[in-house]
Amino acid sequence: MNRQTLVALLLAAVAALLVYYYLSEKEAAVKADVTPLKVLVAKKPIGRGAALTGDRILVDEIPGAYVMPGAIASPTREGLLAQWKAYKGQFAVVPIAKGEQILPNKLSKILPGFAGVVPEGMRIIALGFDPAAAVGGHIKPGNHVDLIGTFEHQFRGEKRITTVLLAQNLLVTSVGSETTADAPKSAEAGASGGSLTISLAVSPEDALRLSLAESEGSLKIMLRSVGDENVADLSEQNLKTLLGPLLRAKQDDIAPAKRGVQIIRGLQ
Repeated sequence: MNRQTLVALLLAAVAALLVYYYLSEKEAAVKADVTPLKVLVAKKPIGRGAALTGDRILVDEIPGAYVMPGAIASPTREGLLAQWKAYKGQFAVVPIAKGEQILPNKLSKILPGFAGVVPEGMRIIALGFDPAAAVGGHIKPGNHVDLIGTFEHQFRGEKRITTVLLAQNLLVTSVGSETTADAPKSAEAGASGGSLTISLAVSPEDALRLSLAESEGSLKIMLRSVGDENVADLSEQNLKTLLGPLLRAKQDDIAPAKRGVQIIRGLQ
C-alpha cells in the first residue's frame, strides 16, 4: 500500500466519522424535539400577585419542540416535582393565562404589590374622579386614557375659564381596588355619591402637573381605543374660542338686508 492510498483511506475514515457524529447529533436533536416533557401549566388564570399553589397548576406533556425556554419542565415526574418545590408559593408578577407554561421569570418570592406594575422610569399617581368624569366608571386597568382639565383664572384682569389637554396616552394601573382587567367588578363607587380612585402611570413631570391640576381645577378622562397611540395637537379652549364662531354666525344671520331703489318708468 503506497502513501497516497494510505492518506486517502485516512481521509475517508475521518469523513465517515464526521458524518457519523453529524447524523448522531441530528438524530438526538430530532428525538429531543418529539420526546414529550412534563411541564407545569396554569390550570386557570393566575392574577398578578397570586401565589403559585397546587390548585392553580397542573402537569401537562408537551413535545420538547414546543416547550418554552426556561419553562418549569422535566423528562420525569420526579424531576418536575423537585422543581415545583423550589417555586411553590411564589407570586406571579404578571397575569398568567389558563394553559400558559409557568416561567420562573414571571414569579417572585416577594409579593410584587402595586410597585410590580410601575413601568420603568414612570411613577404611579392616584386621582379622584366623579364617575361621570371617568367615562361613567367604565375604565379598567390596562386601558389608556387622556386627561383634560378645566380651570378658572384671571387673564388681563378678567375672569376666564379655560380647558386644556393635560396629558395623553396614560396607562391605567388600577381602578379602586381592581388591579387587573379580569378582576370581579366591584360596586360602583358613584352609586352613593362617592368618588372613583383611578391610578395612572405618568412621568415625574406629569405627576407634578396633575397633582396641581387636581387641586386647582376639575379633571375629566377620555378613554382611548385599544392600540391607539396617536398624539393630538389641540389648542386650549375658553368661552371666547368656543362661542366666538357661533356669535359671528348669528350676527351674519341677522345682518340687515341691502336697501335698493325701485325705479318706475313711464306708465309702468
